[in-house]
Amino acid sequence: MDIFERLRDPCLVADIQHYFGVRRKEDGKSYYPPDDETIATTHTNDNSTSTNCTLLDRYLQQQQLKSTQNKTLTLDEKQQQIENISGLEPRHRSNQLTVPEVDCKTHIRQGSTASDTSGEWGKSWMGSLLGENTGGTEGSMEEDNTLSESDVEEVSYTIHNRLWYHLFFFATSLGGELFYSVFFCFWAWNIDGAVLRRVIVIWMITMYIGQAMKDVLKVPRPSAPPVIRLDPRWQLEYGLPSTHAMVGAAMPFSVLILSLERYQLDWMVGLAIALVWCACVCFSRLYLGMHSVLDVLCGLLLVSILLCVLLPWVDVLDHLTLTHPASPALSITLTLAMVVCYPATDRWTPARGDTTVIVGVGCGSLLGSWLNYQTGVIREPSLPPPYTIIWPSLNMVGLTLLRTILGLVVIVAVKAIFKSLSFATICALLQVRAEDYVNKTGTLTSRHRLVVELFYKFITYIAIGFTVVYTAPMAFRLIGIERPTFYTEV
Repeated sequence: MDIFERLRDPCLVADIQHYFGVRRKEDGKSYYPPDDETIATTHTNDNSTSTNCTLLDRYLQQQQLKSTQNKTLTLDEKQQQIENISGLEPRHRSNQLTVPEVDCKTHIRQGSTASDTSGEWGKSWMGSLLGENTGGTEGSMEEDNTLSESDVEEVSYTIHNRLWYHLFFFATSLGGELFYSVFFCFWAWNIDGAVLRRVIVIWMITMYIGQAMKDVLKVPRPSAPPVIRLDPRWQLEYGLPSTHAMVGAAMPFSVLILSLERYQLDWMVGLAIALVWCACVCFSRLYLGMHSVLDVLCGLLLVSILLCVLLPWVDVLDHLTLTHPASPALSITLTLAMVVCYPATDRWTPARGDTTVIVGVGCGSLLGSWLNYQTGVIREPSLPPPYTIIWPSLNMVGLTLLRTILGLVVIVAVKAIFKSLSFATICALLQVRAEDYVNKTGTLTSRHRLVVELFYKFITYIAIGFTVVYTAPMAFRLIGIERPTFYTEV
């Protein structure tokens, strides 16, 4: 058990951050001697305090404070307790230590009212399906997953190595929505649709299991301090397993393995790229202070098991998806069940809304792929793989850029249209005012807010996934810039 406690220790993450050049500053002074080259950066953190003690002392203070959160204490009582722990003299208490406001509050969904757990609608079938604690995302048309200004405090830190800072911020973006939006589109429109279909299925299942396990296990992220959270966007989610580590391994290795089955590739080069990709993503989560070492290792272990299970069967699943007459109905039913049956949590996290987005994209791509096959756009192979790679000419590169730009414009338009239509539809069905949802006002209950958000996200991202696989390629075909299909897409 000692090894697990050590791997969960936030001080280990703080040591890793220190090794890569991240230093906390207090009152203009760094805890560590300054290096030659320093970038001063100001960021926000939800659990930071202001004291001149060491990192370990601050961590112990916070743990002692958290142990009393179940008790009813006033702000003055908490202040007195921290003073007793730190041993400060009364004349120094006012300027040596402040109680973070976030520790004096519980996690409450904004816009929730006392009517959240009352009323006939709350006892309906939806309440039974979604659970008493919905665990969904906070309804907001801006889809802001960050904390509000009242929930965070500023913490100053210095970056002593520019290379690691920019590398790891780039690496962590490899697990974000923006990257996948571009990656999936580019691959579908310019490289290979057969590999993409299988990768999306693996991505959807992997991310769903990882996100659900977070909300089942409820393991918190590393405490801050001693950790410095450089990327607080996802700090309200639980930590174990790290879905960034999972997708950082699932994506490059599934692309590599599936491509090796279809094309004549140098597997050593592909393996090197996959290993570097995975390592950078995993280390980025430690560098940014968002996961413990145990979170990352558990994520890698879980995704390894999932890949061993999924890869042998992904071809069978793909064939059934393309050829079975009931494939569209099964795809919609199964993905909808995944959204509805997502585990309920005891507090709000953005995980459920993010998972709905992933499942929606997967459902849309399955529907588009089935329609492509049924209409004869993709065909059975005439020659068995592996195939020779055909490197692009200058003209093909120009068409690649044109397809990518035009396609992304179409995606943005589809998102705006379906988001508005689906949002208006669900508000009309539930008889709620759109203004109450957007502005977080009125008497809109948490369950109503959850249903509104999950509905419009699910419908919107089904449309986006369908557009990536079917609508955009059809538009390219109509204007004469479709990607050449040198081999089978099946």
